[in-house]
Amino acid sequence: MALYWPDQKVALDIIDDPYRRPFEGDDSYTVIRVTSEELCNFESYKAVMEHLCTLLNKEMPTMPGWEEKSRELHELLFTETLSDFEECPVDPFDYEEDLDDLGSLANVEILASSQDEAERMRAAARENGQYVRGVSVWDGPVPRGSFEMVSENTRMSTPEYFFFRKANQLPLAKAIALGIELCGKYRTQLTQYDRGSGYDFLRSPRTTRETIRRYLRDARGTKEYKRARKVLRHVRDDCSSPMGCYLYLLLCLPGSCGSYGIERAAFSSVFNTGSGFMPTSHGSYLAYDLCWPDKSVALQYTAAQPPSKRDYKALEAHRMDVVCVTDADIQDPQRFDSVARKLATLLGASIPEPTETWASARDKLRNTVPMPTYDHMRLVMDDLAQHKDW
Repeated sequence: MALYWPDQKVALDIIDDPYRRPFEGDDSYTVIRVTSEELCNFESYKAVMEHLCTLLNKEMPTMPGWEEKSRELHELLFTETLSDFEECPVDPFDYEEDLDDLGSLANVEILASSQDEAERMRAAARENGQYVRGVSVWDGPVPRGSFEMVSENTRMSTPEYFFFRKANQLPLAKAIALGIELCGKYRTQLTQYDRGSGYDFLRSPRTTRETIRRYLRDARGTKEYKRARKVLRHVRDDCSSPMGCYLYLLLCLPGSCGSYGIERAAFSSVFNTGSGFMPTSHGSYLAYDLCWPDKSVALQYTAAQPPSKRDYKALEAHRMDVVCVTDADIQDPQRFDSVARKLATLLGASIPEPTETWASARDKLRNTVPMPTYDHMRLVMDDLAQHKDW
């Protein structure tokens, strides 16, 4: 929730209130952003109130016995109002174990709303014998559904909250890549800190574009919401490999980003036409990396070598036009330009002119999100089995 004192242009915004309506005033307001944890603890609550009184040109009460009565009222109110939200001990931990593998809680990253809070939480974690590998500070909105309870005094941020924050912290293309990964069937170090040099193939996505869209509603009216929605517009569900995501970024983002501005493709597509599947089971490929179903056009990543005649025939089943792309094609901007123009011709799409400005944006895009170099990224069973996580 947010409380306003319009005459003094002051607002108090409780950023993790589950029923919160975010602050919606202009830049003339002084906004105090606090968390439920800060209000649960009487000493930090008192400090917030003193700051608020200063901004409102009011004096804190000083009559005898007032603080004792205030403490009793505080304990009564917060016991009643917060019991249905979460446990609120003196030192709760929000851990940046954002996705589905908690690992060991002996190794954590702390998520805090301020540097002061982060230092208190770091000290408490060390007292508990936990290694703090890092600290993230976020003072923006905290919509409902941002945390899952791990234990009595520990919360884990959800994939949706992770996306929300990273969408506001990363360059656009990298934020889109992160969103595609969260809504996809693979997991790299981008979304799992301890994944190392490989990636996992997952049975199911950790979240979906629609789930994120609904989650973001609680932050409407904030600049963080606008940025997250801008990123989410380019996210698609069900990508099955880092290379599929990379090809999408190179082809389907706006031309101003250094991409080709081709209409957004579907990931990991397979179709039952009534006459059989596309691609057919006669070939090795289980699905198309990128597909434009209404145009019967697909793009297939084939690693180091072009596909065999048998595989290519299976990909082109039922009059699907398929463009195949190798590692060498993707790595070389000029060779990839030929691939993109062939796709554009099949799709009847216009693409950016190769001006110096566009070429510079293309190079920046490739530097921001480098080409993935993992082994076994084709959508064939043998390759997927190298990465399975079940």
